[in-house]
Amino acid sequence: MQPQAARMRMPSGRAGVAVKAALLSLLVVLASVASLGASGGQNNGNATGAKETKGIIVTVSPSSRSLDQGQSAAFDVTISSAGGFGGTVTLSAAGVPSGATAAWSPSSGVLTTGSSTKVTLTVSTNPTTPAGKFDFTVTATGGNLQSNAAKAQLHVKEVKRNFGVSGSLTGALAPGLSLPIDLQISNPENKAIAVTNLSASISQVVRTPGAVAAGLPCGAADYAITQYTGTYPITVQPGATSLSALGVPQGSWPRISMLDTLQLQDGCKGATLEFTYSGTGQAN
Repeated sequence: MQPQAARMRMPSGRAGVAVKAALLSLLVVLASVASLGASGGQNNGNATGAKETKGIIVTVSPSSRSLDQGQSAAFDVTISSAGGFGGTVTLSAAGVPSGATAAWSPSSGVLTTGSSTKVTLTVSTNPTTPAGKFDFTVTATGGNLQSNAAKAQLHVKEVKRNFGVSGSLTGALAPGLSLPIDLQISNPENKAIAVTNLSASISQVVRTPGAVAAGLPCGAADYAITQYTGTYPITVQPGATSLSALGVPQGSWPRISMLDTLQLQDGCKGATLEFTYSGTGQAN
């Protein structure tokens, strides 16, 4: 009887423990590498950060204001340093309506690194400033740097006031003769009015009964009107006045002329002219 070789069997449990230990060790190594990679990414981000460029930033508040013709409106302008800028800055406004002026208080500002300062922009209009909405921009300049163009809007409202205009001739017209009209202006308001336009027209020619009965014609075509040629505005205080009382030269007054035509003008003898006057006035 021959002896049989002995067989040894490793417990399956111990082999499983060795495999698990190896896998656990591999996972720890992978986790360390991943952690190292994430840390390296953060360092790279800090290293590539861009430095802020020096500059000036301007803002305007409010962005829009409304006012009547002849009034003023104020805006707050904030000037800020960016990227370490420092120095004296001056300001300008572009696009304000014609007849309006822009004034600064103070006229300039001083910035240090990271600081801000405020100035006041006052836009003043006059009675002849056109009505409407006007977009304008504000910029600041310091050294060789210029700020952004901050936008704002000015809404100018038309202001009209009631007043009366009348006038009459001081003599009789004849063919080829011209007479001035000293316009009478009445201001019922409790403040001065700036008259910005005056005009006169013939509304009717009233013939005498005899001319009508005889069928003799006469009409507005037999006359011509020269409008007021003086300067505007004409300042009229409360109450009644006239062009002569205001010191307006007679050569600037409106005039009425009777034309000397080849057509028979007997129908104009004794005729009465009726005028219509109109004008525009704004409160000062």
